[in-house]
Amino acid sequence: MSCSNMTLRPLAKAILLALASVSCISQPAWAESAESAEAADSNVTPSIERIQVTGRLMSSAAITAAERREQSQVTEILDAEMISRIGDSDVAAALKRITGLTLIDNKFIYVRGLGERYSSTLLNGAMVPSPDPTRNVVPLDMFPTAIIESLMVQKSFSVDQPASFGGGGVNIRTLSLPRERVFELSLGTGYNSLNSDDGLEYAGGDDDWRGRDDGTRGLPTDIQQALDLYGSLETIPIARQLGGINAENLARAETINRELGVALNREMDIERTSIGPDMDASLTYGDSLQLTDKLTFGAIGSFAYDRSSKNIDEQERYYSITSGSELTPLVRYDDISGTEYSTQVSSIVNFGLNYDNMHTLESSTIYLLDTSDEVKLKVGDTIETINEPNRENMDYSARYEERTLTANQFRGDHHFDFLSDLNMQWQWTDARARRYAPGEVEYRYIRSIEDDGSQTATLRRSDNAVQYIFGDMKDRTENGSIDFKLPVSLASWELELQGGYMYFQRSRNSEVDRFKLDSRGFDNVELQQRFSDIFSDANILDPSKSFAISDVTAQADDYVAAQQLDAFYLGLDSMLNDTWRFTLGARYEDFRQLALPLSPSTGEIQGDPADYPLLDEDWYPSAALTWLYHPDMQLRFGLSQSVVRPDLREVTPVLYVDPLTDFNVIGFQDLESSKLLNADVRWEWYLPSGNSLSIGAFYKDIDAPIESIEIMGSDGNLLVSFRNAEEGSIYGVETEFVRRLGGLWSTSPGWLDQFFVAGNLTLSDSDIRIERFGASNITNLERRMSGHSEYVVNAQLGFDSNNERHSATLSYNVFGERINFAGVNGKDDAFEQPFHSVDATYSYYPVEGLSLKLAAKNLLGERTEILQQGEILQGRDPGTSVSASLTYRF
Repeated sequence: MSCSNMTLRPLAKAILLALASVSCISQPAWAESAESAEAADSNVTPSIERIQVTGRLMSSAAITAAERREQSQVTEILDAEMISRIGDSDVAAALKRITGLTLIDNKFIYVRGLGERYSSTLLNGAMVPSPDPTRNVVPLDMFPTAIIESLMVQKSFSVDQPASFGGGGVNIRTLSLPRERVFELSLGTGYNSLNSDDGLEYAGGDDDWRGRDDGTRGLPTDIQQALDLYGSLETIPIARQLGGINAENLARAETINRELGVALNREMDIERTSIGPDMDASLTYGDSLQLTDKLTFGAIGSFAYDRSSKNIDEQERYYSITSGSELTPLVRYDDISGTEYSTQVSSIVNFGLNYDNMHTLESSTIYLLDTSDEVKLKVGDTIETINEPNRENMDYSARYEERTLTANQFRGDHHFDFLSDLNMQWQWTDARARRYAPGEVEYRYIRSIEDDGSQTATLRRSDNAVQYIFGDMKDRTENGSIDFKLPVSLASWELELQGGYMYFQRSRNSEVDRFKLDSRGFDNVELQQRFSDIFSDANILDPSKSFAISDVTAQADDYVAAQQLDAFYLGLDSMLNDTWRFTLGARYEDFRQLALPLSPSTGEIQGDPADYPLLDEDWYPSAALTWLYHPDMQLRFGLSQSVVRPDLREVTPVLYVDPLTDFNVIGFQDLESSKLLNADVRWEWYLPSGNSLSIGAFYKDIDAPIESIEIMGSDGNLLVSFRNAEEGSIYGVETEFVRRLGGLWSTSPGWLDQFFVAGNLTLSDSDIRIERFGASNITNLERRMSGHSEYVVNAQLGFDSNNERHSATLSYNVFGERINFAGVNGKDDAFEQPFHSVDATYSYYPVEGLSLKLAAKNLLGERTEILQQGEILQGRDPGTSVSASLTYRF
């Protein structure tokens, strides 16, 4: 890429201006009562006073059940105590405990068996950008549970939420202001079973304990200046800029090219190293100050740090199909090892004012950093060596990326008793996300095995022997909303009139620079040296080696994009005789999106901009009915329409690597939005003891669902893209329960009262119809939806000692096989296999305020696998991890 940021940023701004600019506001922060001040957005009623339970988790379960009971929609809730009890360290791991939710790569949540495109993420009710360029949703592993107050998953659409609602929406509710002084300090350590073997490292690889690049990986200034000056690193364009193509200028251009090669960081030798234990720490402090009889000021801050390393044990294959149905391997790497070094830093600072419990103002500043430094060695074959038993590839790679999310949020909640108790809630959020990948390096040695068993490894002789990739993606969003609620009493009716407005604006700049090194001028003896010795300064600057560095940035590696959304809604929440609750409303959204690929040499837009906009303007109604026919039971019905829109990356014809699968993926600019018809019914039973049971059913009819499919790659590797199917549907049943064992087999609770069981089960099915495409001969035109699992099971066995000194939980989670992508040319679809996860935690509370927690994950030592016709496409061993933490609080 020859254009600088100064070219990209005004262009993104111009796109936003062309789409039209708006400003505004969003959701509650302080609740009306003392109870709801602890859980924003909840409507906790006096029914909580009926809860008479003991035990840390059972009490927490009863409180969240009470909040769930009062919601107008089908909703699931996890609070901080439940998350802590189960032992999950981040939001993603915690959410997989919720009915119908499964976790992908410890980052993304599938709701009711639907892929992450069918889920949305809100931060305190606000839409925020994703620092992962391959996904529209925020990677949930970035949110440590230390800054979380509760998690709310809404499974049926309501008009006060964004209409981009598929399987469900996750609202991450961060720490609220304390009503008294709070202090918490936690220290922890951990270890993974894979780390018993030595790991891999490269120079500067794992020294950046701050989670920030130390400056050695970024694109050298000399190379960027050369791109800006010459437009390319090739000798002919340089010679042309020097005054013309002649022998003298060509010689000067070759010298300039070699000198630019020296500017690259070539200390990329990958070596073995021992792996130490993980460590983490968090600190939270907050307090409140009574300024006057009616005015209270509060503040709270939390900081968390986590540093970990884990060895990699993977397997990777790709196949073609011969006559009949047999698969023939084109790529076969059965020995993939490496190490991933991770650093996570998070902080949140909240300030707020509360005036007479009628008016509250609150500000939040949230910072999240997630850095991954991955070193990998793949030993195996591609199409060039797969039929040569004495030759194999040794592919080395180093991939470093920093993902950051910064959000500044202001919220207000106001009650006007002189205006018939009108309630107004608003929020404004400015958020920025960035994925900074300053240096990814890949190179291949060919290992030859002689008859006597001796081996030699030689760097591949090619004009593309080494690849350097530099990437930088920046997102900025503004999101504001304002909501009004007006209570009205009318005979036997209690009514609440609702209305609101929301606006969302997003701009993205994405830049990628790719370079290759030429090794054809080196002899075999030289190519058998270490990487840094082959590409030493002396060798690069030696004209006889014919070294060359070339920029190979592809068309559409760089792009700019923008989104704008304006929405308003009107609704009615009504209660008849304390028995029937009706919630009705409609939401109007005007959505505009534009993603424009740029020329890597000039920075100009590729193609006609008129071909790229995605416009979606529609009404989205919602209706819900709750029948409170018994003091402890209720029956819910829901019907709504919503939409799922393609992500920016999916509509931009850009080739990228999916970090979850390592598959090559390319966008498709003609994708359309998917429209959904949603129906829900659920019966709920809540008991004062904290026990509860719910049984529900759901149905979704989807017009033009977006599917992941395989298309024909040009280099023998797997290539995945996206297409709209014609139609699809998903339907199923789900149940959830919490039950104390005491009194289950006898009228006397006894010692069994210290134990409880909790669990949930989702059984579902789906189907789609998709047509054949010119670029892909899809094998199965009627099948299940991509990403859908026919079953999801969660189960927990918990223990709370009578003296509240000990607590323990044994958790189990499994999902049914799901289609990763659709097969083509006679190959069957690729299926991700079930993963049986068994985790355990134990907590000891020796004195008030002090706790010791021990946890173990993946006790069964399960392995994740993607299979195609019974053959492995990808296998990964996550290992078994153990951890310990000590927490002091007052």
